[in-house]
Amino acid sequence: MVKLKKYIIGINWEQNSTAAIMLDGKILECISEERFSRVKNDERYPIKALNYIRKKYKLNSNNIHSVSVISKYWSPIYSLIRHYTNFTVEDYTNEQYKFWYKKFYENKNVSFLKVFKDKIDINQYPGEKYWKKIIKKINSNPKILKKNNIFKFGQKIRSEIICNHFDINIDKINFIDHSFGHAAYAYCSGNQNGKNSTVFTIDAFGDFINYSCYKFSKKKGVIKYKKIVSGGSSIIARLYRYTTLILGLKPNEHEYKLMGMAPYAKDKYFKDIYENFKKIQIIKNCTFKYKKKPKDLFFFIKDIFNGKRFDNICGALQKFTEHLLINWIKNCIKITKIKDICIAGGVAMNVKANLELSKLKVVNNIFIPPSPDDSSQAMGACYAQCINNKILNKNIKGIDSAYLGYQIDDFQSNDLIKKINVSKNKYKIITKNINLVAAKLLKNNLILCRASGKAEFGARSLGNRSILANPKTLSLKKIINEKVKGRDFWMPFAASIIDKKSKKYFLLNSKLEDYQFMTNCVETKITGRKELLSAVHPYDETCRPQIVFKKINPDYYDLIDKFGKLSGTFGLLNTSFNIHGKPIVNNVKDAFEVFKKTDLDGLILSNCLILKKENLKFL
Repeated sequence: MVKLKKYIIGINWEQNSTAAIMLDGKILECISEERFSRVKNDERYPIKALNYIRKKYKLNSNNIHSVSVISKYWSPIYSLIRHYTNFTVEDYTNEQYKFWYKKFYENKNVSFLKVFKDKIDINQYPGEKYWKKIIKKINSNPKILKKNNIFKFGQKIRSEIICNHFDINIDKINFIDHSFGHAAYAYCSGNQNGKNSTVFTIDAFGDFINYSCYKFSKKKGVIKYKKIVSGGSSIIARLYRYTTLILGLKPNEHEYKLMGMAPYAKDKYFKDIYENFKKIQIIKNCTFKYKKKPKDLFFFIKDIFNGKRFDNICGALQKFTEHLLINWIKNCIKITKIKDICIAGGVAMNVKANLELSKLKVVNNIFIPPSPDDSSQAMGACYAQCINNKILNKNIKGIDSAYLGYQIDDFQSNDLIKKINVSKNKYKIITKNINLVAAKLLKNNLILCRASGKAEFGARSLGNRSILANPKTLSLKKIINEKVKGRDFWMPFAASIIDKKSKKYFLLNSKLEDYQFMTNCVETKITGRKELLSAVHPYDETCRPQIVFKKINPDYYDLIDKFGKLSGTFGLLNTSFNIHGKPIVNNVKDAFEVFKKTDLDGLILSNCLILKKENLKFL
């Protein structure tokens, strides 16, 4: 008798809604809804991502072991507003003045739904009829919106929608604590799985917690953990969010731009801002404590920033972030006595801070998993479910790579080729020696894009959905920023380097366990600064590298290797394959549309290279 496969489904239905699937303790897929919907940071129920997984693995009520959902205390009512996708900078500013100011300074009870009634979107799964009923129920009973009630109501809505979608009973649904989801992912996904580790989570907010520390261990094949501390008083993520808004950028999306700007500032010019930050919060033992708690953080720091230069604000913010993190982690390690650490949560995306943490003497090894923000929480939900199950606990496996997304195959490429040939568009299609031809074009300073194999999950493109260029040619940086990506001029790019040449370019820190995922920052050697010029930050001369291993991505490795043999540089400038403000491309159709509409010169697919005919002279 054949044993029936039992799958665990992981769901993050919040910012950047994502679906994951696990079998026998191993993650098989992890895909964000935005890749299918083409809406950046889509927070709606991940119906398209779930349906893709459902179809691929032929899911039904019999072969689904359980569905694990991130966050116990969250409500889909928030998704009706489309906060992360439809809000403009102006809307976020109005939120501060029309909602939070009235609440904290005028002591008024304001309904978020009423303030942003023009933002309500009921045209989402499971349909208008369903959401009209929900809104009617809220309007007839305003008590539902009170703190405890809204979350109970939220769980009921989520359970109802998931049960109907998968035709399963409610007893198969488990709600996972937000911070524990981050911790479970951080520990289980990588090399830390099996070691004694101090696990840190730090983010904006989830289940009323925005920082936590755990002690994880594995005894007799069973993962065990102990919570050391948790709380909701950390201001790091909120500081970043509000500063982003005050500087005219979009919160919950453009915080990384502040990190990119920070190195341009000098300590002596932002000392006063930094000292004002230190007056707000300190680390006491393992806890974030307010030294002086403002009524509202947004309005407090807005006054601090009055008349200050944007680069100095960013510099002070980055230094203060590092200051808090360093003190917190040092103090927690004193308690756990475990110097191998791993970190997850949105703040773990700060590669500059990660570099500083790696320099601490109290740290032996540090692991930052790929995309440790909420885009990995669907996997965190799966891992958390396994940890809390005595039977499933023993079978937990880490992820082999970040390539867990949508698969592009030869059939999709061939369909596109047929359409191009029929329509007689101005393209040359190359099907032989693709990587060698691409390497020659890159050496001649053409800008190529690559959409091949399984997509990377999360925020970082790691070669399979990437824009690629010669890193030695600085002028290409400007072209990509202005004519392709449409992004801010000061933002640095990343680099992909093959493993056997990485020490030629970087001062690699042996404490950092993995440079595969662009979660860490490194200091560069002179050779790195010369040969990877356009992928190195011009002020602090650091780089955010992806070290490529042949066994993990052989085709991408081969492309870089061939480029190296032609040019002498065994690395490429690598940035995400998307237009600014849009999600990374998912399939062949997405890839060709971006390629066609921008100044990209060539498109590498699974079995061909499509070159715009004006570039034939470079062959």
